[in-house]
Amino acid sequence: MRHAAVGVDIGGTKLLMLAEGRDLEAPLIRRLATGPSVVPADIEAAVRAFIAENALKPTALGIAVPGLVENGQVKISDVLPQLTGWEGLHDDGTPQLLVNDIRGALAQESAGLSKASSAVVIVCGTAVGSAYLCEGRVVRGSRGWAGEIGSMPISTPQGVKRLDDLAGGGAIVRAVGERPEQIHAALATGDPRTRRIVRPRRPCHRALPRWADHQGSLGGGWVLSAAVLRPHAWPGG
Repeated sequence: MRHAAVGVDIGGTKLLMLAEGRDLEAPLIRRLATGPSVVPADIEAAVRAFIAENALKPTALGIAVPGLVENGQVKISDVLPQLTGWEGLHDDGTPQLLVNDIRGALAQESAGLSKASSAVVIVCGTAVGSAYLCEGRVVRGSRGWAGEIGSMPISTPQGVKRLDDLAGGGAIVRAVGERPEQIHAALATGDPRTRRIVRPRRPCHRALPRWADHQGSLGGGWVLSAAVLRPHAWPGG
């Protein structure tokens, strides 16, 4: 058996598993598709297969999920509703950490900052979310809901929309009418129809709908977060 730390990133469209350790010559990576119908048993089977097929003995297991996590349990997940109530894997006494995906990103991005620093992380995935560090402390808000900027109302010519409905990856999929991997492939080949609907923008390293620019919707959320906290760092992804 090869000892390694195992990380699991569960998203609305993909499951990414990574193993790293001194017993491995190089990191091991596996990517699988997910979706709203995915249930905890699907995730658990995929992780156990990844561990078994690579002869791994996990020294630690970190699991990031797109949802509210309290006391080691997923309380609610909009993009993967079947994960509600899940407590992760508890195999062979392996130390496990189950966290909200964006707060996990915040921990990674702020690792090199001083203990009294402030930081903002905004992530554009199937939905849009954020996490905040204020003077070295994670901002949780009431019942852990701080950072849910995807629910921020945006005024558009079609009425008030949520930021998720305008700038989230799910909005792109609905607008194009294709699966995420097909959209990425079409953009890579310069497909004119897809490019008309989707426009790559920064600082978010994903394609955003051309109609997501109403009143600078995503940029508005970005700037609002920075204006409130005035962070030392505010990476996005």
